[in-house]
Order: sequence, then C-alpha cells, then structure tokens
Amino acid sequence: MRTPSLPVSEPLARLLEGASDAFMLEWLNGARRQPGNPCGLRLERIGAAVAPASPGAPEVDFLNRVIGLWPEDADRVPELVAFYRGLGIRPWFELAPATDLERLAAALARAGAVEVGVQAVLYGRCEASSDLAAGCVEVSEVGPGGAREVADLLLAGNEVHNADRRLHDAWSENERWRFYVARVDGAPAGGAVLRVEGGMALLATAATTPALRRRGVQRGLIARRLADAAAAGCELVSALAQFASQSQRNLEAAGLRVAYTKAVWRLVG
Repeated sequence: MRTPSLPVSEPLARLLEGASDAFMLEWLNGARRQPGNPCGLRLERIGAAVAPASPGAPEVDFLNRVIGLWPEDADRVPELVAFYRGLGIRPWFELAPATDLERLAAALARAGAVEVGVQAVLYGRCEASSDLAAGCVEVSEVGPGGAREVADLLLAGNEVHNADRRLHDAWSENERWRFYVARVDGAPAGGAVLRVEGGMALLATAATTPALRRRGVQRGLIARRLADAAAAGCELVSALAQFASQSQRNLEAAGLRVAYTKAVWRLVG
C-alpha cells in the first residue's frame, strides 16, 4: 500500500460512503428477492436515503440501518423515524463528515436518537503486495460457487448462530463481489468479500472463526484482497472498522489510513 495522496474532504467521504452503501444495497436487494422474503425485509426510499427495515429481525443493525443519509435530507428525519416507528423498529444511523452535519445530528436528537458508537473509515492507494499469507495462513479466492462457504464462515466468525441463511443466498449473483477463504493448516479459518467497481475497491467484510483467531487470518485476507484489487486496476481501496478495534489495527498495519470517523446513532425513544 502507498500512503493515500487524496486529501480527506467531503467529496472523498461521499465517495467512500458510496462504495459501502452500494455493497449493502446489493446485498439487501438480493436478500429481499429470495422466496419468502427473509425477515420480511423492506426497502423504503425517503429523500435520497434508503431505509431498510426488517420487522422479523428488528435488532439486527445492517437490516435496519438507514443508508445514504446526508445533511441535505435532515428535514426528512421525522418521516424516516415515523416509518420505523410504524413497524416497531429502532433504526441505526451513521453520520459521515459533511457540511451542515450539525443540523442532521440535531434533527436525529429531536427525533429521539442518541449516539451509541464510533466507526472508522480507512482508505489507501492500491498496490500489489508480496505478503499474501501470514505464517501458516493460506488464502484462496473461491469464486461465486464458494459464496455460501464464505457466508457460513462469516456467520461463525461473528458468532451468529440463528441467522436466516437465505439472507446470503443471492451473494453468488453479485458480479462485483469476489469471495475468499483463509485456511490454517488446511482447516477453514475465515472468510472475506472484496467488492470491485471501476477503480474503487471495498474490503467489504471479513471474519475469523473463534478457534483460529490470533493466527494471522485477518492479515492474510487483507493482503490478498489488496493485491487482487491492485491487479484488477483499482486505484483506491476503502474499509470500515469499529474505531480502535483490532480490525482497524490490522488494516493500518497493511497500509490503510483513517480517512475519518463517523458517529453511529440509534433511535431509543
């Protein structure tokens, strides 16, 4: 990785947010199309924002997080909140740096939302890496046919035991997604997804199974995806992590840098 040369600015924030928003919308639209519509998923457009809602899984953040909310839609916050209240859901919001952000935050506070966390958005310039594995970790791209294995590894790594597996059934249909499995001494140890569109890459999601943590699995998955993004002609890569987490440290060790942090809000009243 090379040190990013693009200045951290609102246009950059919107570019990086757009990549992660596109990944989530591709996932959610695919899940909604599955027979029986897992978790009763709905996608409501309010202003420029999209409001996913899952009455069948009201506590799952990614199924109930407003996507693409910026200060220009601050006046639509009451409408957004009314939509979720009508379904008995307390949604999540993520606020990236932007002009007039205070107005959006004030609108959320008036609606009964509070700040509950902080996330870091990291970015960097793509370049090939010779460190494609760490120690005894072997990372392989598995193609669309391996999407189910990757999804199962992600669920195991995040210690999610009661998820509706249909939520991942359309993963193999996403042409912009690439799937990876990490193995330690031949045993599946972790999974990851890379999203590539044009010159932009997103280290979309990754997880390590609990029994094989602290073996370099995440570092191997990061290095392989960075190398593949560079080989695909990507100039810029981004990733999301909990602020000050081990995931953030692993991404920084690979050469990414924090572009900005964003506040996570949730409706509580």
